[in-house]
Amino acid sequence: MPRKKDPEITQYTLKNGKTYYRLKTYIGINPETGRPMNPTRSKLKSRKEAEQLRNELKAKGAAIVANSQKISNERKTVQDVYDIWINNMRLEVRGATLGRFKDTWKNHTQPEFGENYIDKISPDHIQTYVNSLASKYTTYRSITNQLHRLIRYAIFRHWCETDPFDLVLMPKRSAKQKRDTSTNFYELDELKHFLEVAKDYSYMKYTYFLTVASLGCRRGEALALKWSDIDFDKRVVRIERTVSKDENGKKTIDDVKNGIHHSVPMSDNLYSILKEYREFCDKIGDRYEWIFHTKNGSYNWTQQTDKWIEYLYKFDKKRCEKWNKEHPNDKKEPLRKITPHGLRHTLATLLYDGNERITPKDVQYVLGHKTSKTAMEIYTHVTKKQKKDIKGSIDNLNF
Repeated sequence: MPRKKDPEITQYTLKNGKTYYRLKTYIGINPETGRPMNPTRSKLKSRKEAEQLRNELKAKGAAIVANSQKISNERKTVQDVYDIWINNMRLEVRGATLGRFKDTWKNHTQPEFGENYIDKISPDHIQTYVNSLASKYTTYRSITNQLHRLIRYAIFRHWCETDPFDLVLMPKRSAKQKRDTSTNFYELDELKHFLEVAKDYSYMKYTYFLTVASLGCRRGEALALKWSDIDFDKRVVRIERTVSKDENGKKTIDDVKNGIHHSVPMSDNLYSILKEYREFCDKIGDRYEWIFHTKNGSYNWTQQTDKWIEYLYKFDKKRCEKWNKEHPNDKKEPLRKITPHGLRHTLATLLYDGNERITPKDVQYVLGHKTSKTAMEIYTHVTKKQKKDIKGSIDNLNF
């Protein structure tokens, strides 16, 4: 007797000649929407497989099948999670930090994982990725951390259940040698030599480098100084902003790195030099608000200081070559090179030599560092007496 025709199971043939079965069956009413549930399944290899699948769907019932479809429809790729996460980050981090997040995504995370479902990333895939990064970059941990943050966020949002990083071994160090920064600062005699050369090289750049060395501020913070930040009566400099990049890599003024403004005492020498430089600017008709400005009166890029210090070293090298040619028995060595950031570390190192009462907390105050304690705890514990000790310590350095 021929098989009775089943309207819920149909046979079809693809262009390549292969035959499959399609199932479309009614299993009940969706309790959330009140609509009938008619799930469809294709590419079934046999009629028997289609019949078994229909029995399973009917046994589960409309509520369970509907919930399974909802979960499937809500599955997120890594790209989906990133799009939501990066919008949240816009409310939490500075533009420069957001720009770094976007660069890491574009150059590393997206090409490797963007199209993957975030709940299906395997530990083996991550391990291979981490090992590859560690062989190329000293910053492999921060690059990898973006993917880990996305997965943790997905777990928080219930888009995945487990963290595959729990089964990943992070390399202890990169195969690529890290740049040695252990000597990226000057001893006192080297700093004095550096400032003497800077003074001969350029009045403005000398004032800039002296400011960074005396205040221990970040280079962007010094470039963002306005004359209104200099309180000559109280002899302090207010650190309230920095030159930075926005998320699109464009120059901008942003809040200081840790978001906490502070006032740093001026040494007697910095006070005198800034006074003289202000008088010089007034004399030549320079009325711009930014102290270390461009030719058109705007603030400089932070990268500009790399050029300033490089030109200064070239200037010093030529001077030494000329001197050594004229004084073969009294040769001079050119300045040892450090980065602009090294001047900030220079002050931190020398401060302890300037006054035995200076503590790490005092240095944290001057440099505006953020530690495990809240920033307010740091600043409220730096008393007026300690501020005098800081000023005295810098004055004792005599540069």
